[in-house]
Amino acid sequence: MILAIGIYAGYLIFLLALIVIWNTWRTDSLRREGLPISVIIPFRNEEENLRKLVDSLSNQADGAFEVVFVNDHSEDNGLELLSELLSSATFQYQVHSLEKAFGKKEAITAGIQLATHDLIITTDADCYAEPHWLREMSGQFQDDNLQMLVGPVALTGDSFWQKMQSIEFSSLIGTGGVFLRMKMPLMANGANLAYRKEVFNKVNGFNGIDSTPSGDDELLMHKVKKEFPNGIRFQKSRGSAVQTSASFNWSTFKQQRLRWASKWKVAFRLSTILSALVVFVVQLIQLWLIFRLIEPVDNLKLITSLLLFKLLTEFIFLWSVRRSFGQKMNGIAFLVNYLLYPFYVIYFGIAANFGKFKWKGRAY
Repeated sequence: MILAIGIYAGYLIFLLALIVIWNTWRTDSLRREGLPISVIIPFRNEEENLRKLVDSLSNQADGAFEVVFVNDHSEDNGLELLSELLSSATFQYQVHSLEKAFGKKEAITAGIQLATHDLIITTDADCYAEPHWLREMSGQFQDDNLQMLVGPVALTGDSFWQKMQSIEFSSLIGTGGVFLRMKMPLMANGANLAYRKEVFNKVNGFNGIDSTPSGDDELLMHKVKKEFPNGIRFQKSRGSAVQTSASFNWSTFKQQRLRWASKWKVAFRLSTILSALVVFVVQLIQLWLIFRLIEPVDNLKLITSLLLFKLLTEFIFLWSVRRSFGQKMNGIAFLVNYLLYPFYVIYFGIAANFGKFKWKGRAY
């Protein structure tokens, strides 16, 4: 019991550190003169999202950009709709369709090869952003030492299930941002990722990490880190955030999380293994502490205090992260998340090591 409480208490100290670092971190929202950008957008079966995406791109304040759309064998009418939407687009664009190759990494690679500009920003076809997104991201590359910039991503949705996902996802964005602040790259999201084309070529792109459909972000980031240990940063500013809808149902959510977990098997890194192990163990301890409340134990006050303190610190951290990107905090959704999260972590911690997953109509 002493060991378990010690680990749990250590995690609470870690949460306090996250709060302090995040809230003392100056937000860099200066809209500097940006560099010319090639936005790479792979898409497959995204007909329902393309209109919002194109509108978002048309509203960008930075006009020095092109968009390279890469069609990954779509089976819907997305390609036809995109052609119609682009007929009145206010930005430069290219549209390319993969022929023999397939998959997101192949699509991004093809897009980069076609790109006119050296600065690459990737996003997904189901995303949209504020008007100053590209300017706030590209402006940071006036610093020649910056090689890769990880941008924030926010999940949206009106249902209670989507609000729960949004809150849980904020913890990933916030934690990943803090670790990048400490020069310890841990997480990234390809829905909002910027890097120089020469850097992508220098690390040989996705070579060596192409055995999984996922990992065009995090696995690539770790390849860049080996070449440029101090060349990666996180962009903490509201205007640089990209938004996308949370999963509508459990089935889609499950397949998404299994896909994300698939990249762990490609590159076993000590940092990733340790972070996943710590989260897994802490959630086991939390379940054990909650079940201990049911029993008449002598240290009831200590257990209650630990659980409440974790509840409070997690709330403050998540509230801080969400406030930074203009998102509200739903207290009820947070509380339900707090109670169910241990089961979620344990389930996916086990499920990620077995079975297959589906993505965009393909089985892996």
